[in-house]
Amino acid sequence: MLKFSDPAKDGVVVPTIGGRAPAAVLLESPSLFGGAGDDDATAYEVKFVLTEGQAAEVAARVNGKLFLDPFADPAMGHAYLTTSVYTDTPAFDVFRRTEGYDRDKFRVRRYGADGPVFVERKAKNGEKVRKHRERIDVTAVADFSAPVCSGERAGGWFHRQLREKLLKPVCRITYERVAFLGTADGTTARLTFDRNIRGALTTDWVPNAVETAAPLLANRVVCEFKFRTAMPALFRGIVADLKLAPASFSKYRVFVKSAGLSGGLPTAEAEGSRADG
Repeated sequence: MLKFSDPAKDGVVVPTIGGRAPAAVLLESPSLFGGAGDDDATAYEVKFVLTEGQAAEVAARVNGKLFLDPFADPAMGHAYLTTSVYTDTPAFDVFRRTEGYDRDKFRVRRYGADGPVFVERKAKNGEKVRKHRERIDVTAVADFSAPVCSGERAGGWFHRQLREKLLKPVCRITYERVAFLGTADGTTARLTFDRNIRGALTTDWVPNAVETAAPLLANRVVCEFKFRTAMPALFRGIVADLKLAPASFSKYRVFVKSAGLSGGLPTAEAEGSRADG
């Protein structure tokens, strides 16, 4: 079994990111923006659907170069739960990619079974990604059902977008994520493996984990390389040596179809490479 490097236990000097060690960055991704100088930055997320054997090879290649996310739980194979409440309009405009809804996803996300909760806007254009999010108290999600939003509370901007776009909760999607974080070629790099992806319909804003449901992707692992500006040599070498091919996979879109909600909406053949998590 592969033994992952743990900088806290192995005495490894971890490269800093903006003056902070990766452990201080916690669950942040290179695609998260909001700091000084971020306006001109570009982030990318390249997705692969792998076998368990391929995933193990990728993990072995980054071991000692990138480090486990500080929320990694050894009891879960160094994974942690991630649960998101995905939103759409009554006409499923996000799923349809109707103009004005074709780039952005708005979701409530929780890390761990009872961990921190965030509201998030994810904008995607091909492999280019920008995320903006804010941490909120889990009790605040009840406000999202109110017809009037309070701009003074955390998440007020998110609530306004929900009201303007007529977005409501559609489903909760939970998966176990193993994440690595560090620097490569002088820039932030993050690698994630998502397993046991399952979903459930919901009308509630609380991102409680989906306990039992059929997996949306059996015997496969969704892997993402996340970086800014250009793919680091570490990732390029893995792709070349293992002959990996980028894949289109959207957890939300796959769930909508599996739940029978798509009806006559666009098919997978029409999705191209713009799939999103």
